Amino acid sequence: MDWYHAGLWVAVFLVAATVIVSRSNQGSPEEACTKFEVGDISSHTLAQYCGYDFSKPILVAVQGKVYDVTKAADRFGPGKPLHAYAGREVARALAKSSIDLADLGSSELHDLGAEEASRLREAVAQYDSQYDAVGQVVPLKQLTPEELAGYAGQDPSKPLYLAIKGTIFDISKGRQFYGPDGIYPFAGKECARALALMSTDEADCCGNLEGLGFTELDILRDWEAKFNIKYPVIGTLVAGTK
Repeated sequence: MDWYHAGLWVAVFLVAATVIVSRSNQGSPEEACTKFEVGDISSHTLAQYCGYDFSKPILVAVQGKVYDVTKAADRFGPGKPLHAYAGREVARALAKSSIDLADLGSSELHDLGAEEASRLREAVAQYDSQYDAVGQVVPLKQLTPEELAGYAGQDPSKPLYLAIKGTIFDISKGRQFYGPDGIYPFAGKECARALALMSTDEADCCGNLEGLGFTELDILRDWEAKFNIKYPVIGTLVAGTK
């Protein structure tokens, strides 16, 4: 075999190898078509899906039904014409063809005229046909400290919650850290003081911030920001029976 033909065989081999590697990296059709699901979500957490975090899809709610509009990022993404809709309930805004802040985030529809109601119905039909429905906006829960304690991981069928300054987060996806076998004893508790002090002492798992200095409060603000990004807000802590 001369050098010319040998070179041709090498080239064919390299092209075939490239195709095989490329196909293996694409994954299966099922993996490529996996649909994002957010499930039940509060309006507070919905606001996190507004397009500024590129690791998250862009979501919009219409009468509580949540749609993934990421494929229309050229319309709903940052700096685009409908970015004001991203991460919000937009039923009233759609009915009124509005991007006014007074209409965004509002689900008040009782005062709509016939033309506006018709416009909303058309918009809902359009969203249903163009975008995947991926969840539902639900009201924030109100839990007492006693009720919150029931979400500490004792029952594996229940989610895992903790509170920071009265805001309750669902930390179920961090169960290995916060669950019964985790290193942080925060699940089922208000843990603002513990986070500020970077303490794992259960005596510090409370909302009392007295005596903390600027540094500790700054650390707490950092923790709040991290939890708001990583975990969904599901409710607020209210006074208990004690």
